[in-house]
Amino acid sequence: MSRLSRWGFSLVVASALCAGCGANAITVPLQPSSSPSPPNALGRGTLAVIERSSTVTRVLIFPPHSDKFTREIPIHGSHLIANSLAFDRRGHLYVGINDTSRNGRYHIVEFNLRDWKVVREINDIPQWSHSSIAIDDQNVLYVNAKAFVGGDVKLFRRGDTKPWIEIKDHHSPVTMLLGRESLWIGYEGALADALARYRLRSTDRTWFQTVGANLPLKLAVNPEASLIAAKLRGQSKSTVEVIDVRSGKRSRVLDGAGVEAMVSDDSGDLYIAQLHGIIHRCSFQSCAHSFDTNSTVLALALSPLDGMLYVAASGKPSIQVYDPRTGSRVTYIPIHGGFPSRLAIEP
Repeated sequence: MSRLSRWGFSLVVASALCAGCGANAITVPLQPSSSPSPPNALGRGTLAVIERSSTVTRVLIFPPHSDKFTREIPIHGSHLIANSLAFDRRGHLYVGINDTSRNGRYHIVEFNLRDWKVVREINDIPQWSHSSIAIDDQNVLYVNAKAFVGGDVKLFRRGDTKPWIEIKDHHSPVTMLLGRESLWIGYEGALADALARYRLRSTDRTWFQTVGANLPLKLAVNPEASLIAAKLRGQSKSTVEVIDVRSGKRSRVLDGAGVEAMVSDDSGDLYIAQLHGIIHRCSFQSCAHSFDTNSTVLALALSPLDGMLYVAASGKPSIQVYDPRTGSRVTYIPIHGGFPSRLAIEP
């Protein structure tokens, strides 16, 4: 019996269930959409969604441009909170799961979406609600974790279950971003919070700046890697600020109250989503445009196929797809049974 099974995940049924493959395949069926049956072919543009409810957590898999999910990965147990998703360049999906039970751990499960087999399980990471996962272009896995003093970012090579490299610091890495050929980290510190940049697949730190008592919770970087946007949570208010990497100069671009997600594209546009439904289109210098989704926004993702902006919304749980330059909605995918809390799109 695998360690995953002994931990009680019940994640694997040869490993994920196929929507429509049998009468018992779907434990919480989704209402069928009006579109034709989606193709089973997965690949670049495949969408993965963490759907959460009071009783069930599962990961739904949508083929590119489809409004129907074709697979699900069920995660059983109210103490198991899936909080992070990432794709590598081989068609593998990684799911980060926080076990909130006593003496629980943070777990990563790697799935091959082409044959629906579990490829790898990593179970030796301390439990921490801020842990998350990311994958670089060489399929190296990054996990931010808490340590007895400060925290680590652990790097795992393909197939490994023990860290290859560990970036250790007396600060705690509460958020991280892989972007523009670098690893960016938002740190919580005892005396001051900070931002840092590292070379990929290395412990070499190439930039560091403290930000006072302003915890960095969301990050985005411009195409030149010269500006980093950060949602900073201070004692009295939250703001979104842009820091010039060379000079260290900080400028405020938005009141950060209710900011739930930030993403940037290769054109230099920065998209900031607020919980109450407004999405701002910014330039890393100002936020001159916005549109209203009329939903409670929880997560964002940009499609590598056409640049469309995918929005995870609760209230009326759904995935909404927008043309971010016009603010017009092009697709609406209702989610029945829970609410979408995280998104990832295969690059």
